Amino acid sequence: MLEGKIERQGFLDIIQLLTMSRKTGRLDITGAAEGSLFFSKGELLDCQMGKLTGDEAFIELFILVAGNFEFHEEKVPVEQRITKSLTDLLMAASKQATQWDAACKELPFEDAALVLASVDPNSEKEFNFNALEWAIASHINGRRSFAEIARLLAQPKTKVAITIAALKSQGLITTEDEGSAILRTVFRKTAEVLYHLIDTRLKSRVKDRVLIEFNKWTFSKGFDIRLLDGAGVINNIPYDMPLDDKIIAYRQALEQLYEAVQAGLNRNELQDHMAELYEYLNENERKCVSDYELNKFIPTRGKRRKEEANFWETPPDSMGPDGIIPR
Repeated sequence: MLEGKIERQGFLDIIQLLTMSRKTGRLDITGAAEGSLFFSKGELLDCQMGKLTGDEAFIELFILVAGNFEFHEEKVPVEQRITKSLTDLLMAASKQATQWDAACKELPFEDAALVLASVDPNSEKEFNFNALEWAIASHINGRRSFAEIARLLAQPKTKVAITIAALKSQGLITTEDEGSAILRTVFRKTAEVLYHLIDTRLKSRVKDRVLIEFNKWTFSKGFDIRLLDGAGVINNIPYDMPLDDKIIAYRQALEQLYEAVQAGLNRNELQDHMAELYEYLNENERKCVSDYELNKFIPTRGKRRKEEANFWETPPDSMGPDGIIPR
């Protein structure tokens, strides 16, 4: 089996290798972006990435790829959804990749909530929106990031980000402050790990109860955070909520999820998962963990596990009789 690490620069090399050797099978990509490419006698038939397929999925995967690959030689009973030649496809992907890299400078924080900027009604400047721009603008509510809007529209994340960056450069869109954006990112990454464990390690009836009770609990607290089966944790905390209140909301929501996970695995195993998460955080995100005392959930490197991230031995913010799984 052909396998190894892959990034954007090496993506073309692997595609060419499979094409020139006339391979038939499935190329699986895991990591920052996950998807599969299907080949028949060296011809690229299809690419699938979440709900995206064909040319659109290939371009998205080409731009975001960073992780590992495995090629499985097998029959591929899929339809021909790739419509462009490989040369044209790679040219389109390279062009969009350049636009994506520029958009990331305009939108440095992927999780930052987007806000429609005020426009002077007396201004003579005209704005002409295309269909995608109107669709994006209609979903901006001061709570959603560009990644969340892309998910709701079932559009490629890179395409949505490029469009939003262009609108932001025109002064039509702003984002929440840097501190809130980093905190939102740390919450998302932590919640993703906890949701994955809930989804895979809890018995079905326990998982169903957690979904119901967590949403009832967040509603009672006034936190606009939801836990949806198949979608994970949806964060709709408003951008203009005071930072201290955001910290409380995120800490208490994580506390509830952290306790719920322990219905399916022991505390040491859970802390190992969270310690692994810490290794993937960047410098700003690690500082956020320390500054806002999120090391209650995420053990920081260089300290013994028993000294922090010990859920049961730290004062709870929101547990007790009103928790989603009462003790």
